[in-house]
Amino acid sequence: MRRETSYIETDANTQIYYQEQGGGNTVLLFIHGWAINSSYWDSQLNFFSKEYRAIAFDLPGFGKSKSGREQWTRQNYGVDGINFINKLNLKNVILVGHSMSGDVIMEAALKNHKSISGIIGIDNFKTIDVTFTEEQEKEYEGFFKALVNDFKKTVPYFAESLFHPSTDKSIRDRVINDFVTSDVKVSMAAIYDMFEYFRIQAEKLSGLNYKLYLINSDYGPTNTAGLDKYCRKSYEVEYIHDTGHYPMIEKPGEFNMILNRAIKKIV
Repeated sequence: MRRETSYIETDANTQIYYQEQGGGNTVLLFIHGWAINSSYWDSQLNFFSKEYRAIAFDLPGFGKSKSGREQWTRQNYGVDGINFINKLNLKNVILVGHSMSGDVIMEAALKNHKSISGIIGIDNFKTIDVTFTEEQEKEYEGFFKALVNDFKKTVPYFAESLFHPSTDKSIRDRVINDFVTSDVKVSMAAIYDMFEYFRIQAEKLSGLNYKLYLINSDYGPTNTAGLDKYCRKSYEVEYIHDTGHYPMIEKPGEFNMILNRAIKKIV
């Protein structure tokens, strides 16, 4: 099925690049994680376009999207999602957000937009109600200092922490290259906001009026006790094994099957 690509202006300052494939009454809107782009959803657009209208866009400041803004927060990205839905007049939208975009789709869903029918997080919301130790806080401070001093030298080490031992070298190289070649100003602001948002993430989650579906790698624990405490509309977690932080490109076939099960529970 043919894939269309285009740009759309969501406000006077922002131009969003997106890819679209398929049709149908339900829209799957895929939003990528930190310092990568919409191409990470290629397998999903190909697979789900047989039944749904599948769309993936580049967050402003990443990939081919552009913006003259100065703030690169989850809240602003959530507004981008709503503006995108409005501009394309999308209906029956299921938001699928990877990594930091779990927060982005939550921010969009907190608007209680009539067109949003469900949300699915990919390898996120794993540390709800987890308190950082003093030692961990110092490690994060050291990490930020290293990023400020030499972003391009530091991010490959950060990327390595996100891979499973079995993650293919081509995937490792792809992610590292995307990290290194990303806009440093945008990436720094977004990752700093990610750790700031962590402090209010549980409170935000408690206001969510949607059931939360998660597909998480089991290469690292998910604190279900925190989800039990804060997901007032309930949640489901399905785990994918032997992948790192990028299951949609590490095991696309298995991932698509799991994602399809979550989608069928929403539509």
